[in-house]
Amino acid sequence: MKRKPVLFILLVAGVVAAQSCKSLFKSDYAQLRAADLTAFVEAKYSDEMIRSQIAQNEMVRKKFIDDYKRTFALAQAAEDAGVHKSDEFKGILEFLVEQQLATKYIERNPDVILSKEEWEAYYASHKDQFDAHIKLITANIEQPITDQQKEQQREVWSQMKARAEKARQAGLDKESGFAVFVKFVKADLLAGLYARSVQKKHKLTDDEKKKYLAENPGADPDKQKEKAQALLERVKKGESFEKIASEFSDDSVSKANGGDLGWFPKGRMDPAFEAAAFALRKGQTSGDLVKSRYGYHIIRVEDRRMAPPKAPASPAPQGPGQTPERSQEPKEEVHARHILIDTTESEKFESRLIMDKVKRDLEDVALKYTVDAPTDFMVNSAGLNPHRGGGQGGSMREINPGESK
Repeated sequence: MKRKPVLFILLVAGVVAAQSCKSLFKSDYAQLRAADLTAFVEAKYSDEMIRSQIAQNEMVRKKFIDDYKRTFALAQAAEDAGVHKSDEFKGILEFLVEQQLATKYIERNPDVILSKEEWEAYYASHKDQFDAHIKLITANIEQPITDQQKEQQREVWSQMKARAEKARQAGLDKESGFAVFVKFVKADLLAGLYARSVQKKHKLTDDEKKKYLAENPGADPDKQKEKAQALLERVKKGESFEKIASEFSDDSVSKANGGDLGWFPKGRMDPAFEAAAFALRKGQTSGDLVKSRYGYHIIRVEDRRMAPPKAPASPAPQGPGQTPERSQEPKEEVHARHILIDTTESEKFESRLIMDKVKRDLEDVALKYTVDAPTDFMVNSAGLNPHRGGGQGGSMREINPGESK
């Protein structure tokens, strides 16, 4: 009789043991409890009016349950993918928890003022933590943070952390409602990071792009530019600007008036459009297409003027050390028309198609990971009828308006 190799037996035993352990493991996000939803609403919404609205509107509570049922499912998927082990998750979660603690401390101690000396002292002894915070929030930003922005972050971060530390000293982090709040914050964060990881996996193929553009020529940036250029040539040959704008402009507001935009000063329009408009003389039409974030423009300036300053409705009160505001100088304005050929679809369709793929994937994940959820939950609110809301399976109990929250 042949004996199986010992190594093979050990491998089989290891696989069976691993599968057994996995089957015994149950995620914290496999169940959405009515009591936790009640505690979370109390912790998240300190405003009595908001809680009253949730308590009185069954549809809002149902949506709350459905939204977090999906969130908990994605949180389970995130755990299986190891998202909860990433430094990014840990760093963001820490920030969100500290932010909530600081908020709770302010709510409980509205008259306590945090001195500059206190938060400066906290920063001085935690500079390495602040550097890690800056690294975290700038990780996905293309432009480098300025010294002014960094200083603003330093002040906000230091004050928040100093208050969070006071909150811990007061034991606010030990309250049962706070633990539930953190659980839901973790779920939101896990679901969000998991959704972003799914998005990164998707990229449109060249064939998918070609197919979409063939079916939607208005999304083809080259064709849109060709269309705009053809209209510009017609304007140059003397055709009516107003007639072309009324027929072909993609600006639904101005096209009914022949592309008329009325008078406008600097600072109101898209920067590229504005620069081109203010560079034109009265009666002049732009010789080339003007590209803005909305698309391609053909611009004609009807008139120019220096508009007198508008008098303020009422003089603003002056505080200590303030000087009365000087009267404004006349502002230059132009009266212009334009023809717009929209390119926003060409710039957005790819991301939209990717998001459609992501949505389908996340819907599949939400179906794969089951979440045991209640049919309703209670919302404790002092100004309400005590018979409001339900528990697991729709069971009801009275809410004592005077019970501690």
